[in-house]
Amino acid sequence: MSLFDYPRINFKGTIQLNPGTANNDDYAQQPGAALIPASFGPPYAGQALGLIDSKAVEARTFGMSDAAFIAWVQKTQTFDVSGSPGQTTKVIPAEWNYYGGMESTIDHAAAPETQASIIGIQTGPGHIYTDVSSGVPSSAVIGATLNYSGNITDVNSEGSPPATQFFIHGLTLRNNATTFLSGAASKGACQWLNFYRNVNLTADGGAGGYVYHVMRKSDPGTTIQLPGFDDPRIVGVICRYYLYRRAGGASANAAIEKLYEEQRNNPATLEIVGTFAPLLAGETIFTGPVGRLLISNVTNIPAPAGTRNNGNGFVALAPAVLQYKGHTISADFSGTFPDYFQAPSNPKYDFGPVTLMVSNATDSAPVGPVDYANTDSGDRRGWIFDFDIASNTAAQRILQDPSAKFSLHHAQYGTVLAETDYYFVSNQQGIYAEQNGPADSFLNQGTSEPAKIAVYHRGRELSAAECPAITVWQYRSVPIQSPGNVEAIATRFKPGQSLHIDTSQPGNFLLTFSIDDVANPCITGFPPKSYNTFMLPPFITNAPSISLRILPNGVDFSRYYVDPHAAAPVGNDQLTFDVVYQNVLRTYYLLYPIMNLVFPLNSEPDVAKHAKAILGLTDPKQWMSGGYMPRTRDMSASRRTLLQAWCRKVLAGSAVA
Repeated sequence: MSLFDYPRINFKGTIQLNPGTANNDDYAQQPGAALIPASFGPPYAGQALGLIDSKAVEARTFGMSDAAFIAWVQKTQTFDVSGSPGQTTKVIPAEWNYYGGMESTIDHAAAPETQASIIGIQTGPGHIYTDVSSGVPSSAVIGATLNYSGNITDVNSEGSPPATQFFIHGLTLRNNATTFLSGAASKGACQWLNFYRNVNLTADGGAGGYVYHVMRKSDPGTTIQLPGFDDPRIVGVICRYYLYRRAGGASANAAIEKLYEEQRNNPATLEIVGTFAPLLAGETIFTGPVGRLLISNVTNIPAPAGTRNNGNGFVALAPAVLQYKGHTISADFSGTFPDYFQAPSNPKYDFGPVTLMVSNATDSAPVGPVDYANTDSGDRRGWIFDFDIASNTAAQRILQDPSAKFSLHHAQYGTVLAETDYYFVSNQQGIYAEQNGPADSFLNQGTSEPAKIAVYHRGRELSAAECPAITVWQYRSVPIQSPGNVEAIATRFKPGQSLHIDTSQPGNFLLTFSIDDVANPCITGFPPKSYNTFMLPPFITNAPSISLRILPNGVDFSRYYVDPHAAAPVGNDQLTFDVVYQNVLRTYYLLYPIMNLVFPLNSEPDVAKHAKAILGLTDPKQWMSGGYMPRTRDMSASRRTLLQAWCRKVLAGSAVA
């Protein structure tokens, strides 16, 4: 049952995210993009403000020298506003965290009551414990402290959602006497991004996202001593969490400028609530729960009077996943119900009772109420609700119909969640390819693999023979100010087949999927023509997607190598530091100054001094590790080879000397 098995070990706390923001290009988004003013002259005047060309992985300096650009991006500047002649806006080009190091860590500085720890366990339907009990071995983990360190990076830094990647390099769960869990986790990618998470917060503060990792007992360096996880059928641990209510850090331009003067970062703090659950042998999806997906495509829930939110006064519920086994129905509502921020508290927004229903073409029956308004109880159960229908003969009768559907019903607002006919899942939510590289092999968890999807219907995975034909749709997602419209790149596609992508052009692409059955659209009006529309609810929240980055290899660097055909080429006399700086290091020097606090990337002596370390840290074998460089993971194979060839040349010269 995946996430829905027992024991479930539930935690809550706060987390710090420290992304570098100079590569985000948020100000370039239409409508109302910030435009370079006329004072810059041609060809830059009138261009959208964005500091990176992520297709080429190059900084956009608008004709400035490196030193002038670095000073300019850290100060409030005045820009024109697209579509509004005469109107200007004052923003900091590098946005709110120029010195961010891409770290993600449990917030160790949080107040004791908000530090991440185990707050409840569930050992079976109706058996929830919030205190250690001598008769319940699994309860020994209650109160244990959770720590982890890792990195985050976007697949597409320009308007990245829905695939911010989370790398956990070291996770521990321990109390004073016992280490229950220790090791690294698989890469997770944020999904079901919900801008209606809070009825009294706007922008990122009102958003939330769902992340899913696995840890395996067989992974080197992993220790799993969680009570109740010693069953041989349990091969590892699922770590599922939800992030929401972004807060903290400086937000006013003057305060941000002061941080930049001191070369300090400006991390964000978020609430985190999650669950550890058994990973069973035979499970094949490691990026989310499988089963039956419930979504809402309409904002039919009004927010309280006087509140400010991203829904302009009305919100929708975010997805839930449900499984039905025996007489138990289990539903993951961890991201579903909105919060209501009322400083300093952030309880759930109580918009009235809701009931889980099951129905077919002729009848319906209640499964049970969902006590979502009790925030503390929901946190302690990990927001997974179990419903026992052993005595519910009406629900049992309807569920004998293979076409029966689940929904969540409100007496006044009607259906607030409804089961989709088809649920698309993939282990390749955020993937990379190389320009002119293989069309069917992508970098994901540190190794290359095909990209595939699975399809579930009424909780059952469909075989290729059973599944209706699928259309694979693609958006070119950069530049964010003028992305591409949707196009079909495959029809009659089937689950289990490998996706084939044209890799001749670099850039960022978003893939989504629909069943070729007009009676079963994923979302009304799906897929939308415009990528910018896809990036808004309900599509960004409810639609299946894979984010793909094709890294640029359009320049032939072979003339810089002693032997261009060598597996590990060495630079020749033409490979100077300036060649390496202009083609590889300059982007990172300008946009990610956290790296320069270790050693300046524009200094030949300093880079040469670290040549051996650079060879190790840029080795693709280190891709999943915390030390891999660059943390943005956007250095293409040809540029990495150029950098490494220069390092080998330096090291060879040192050896001769």
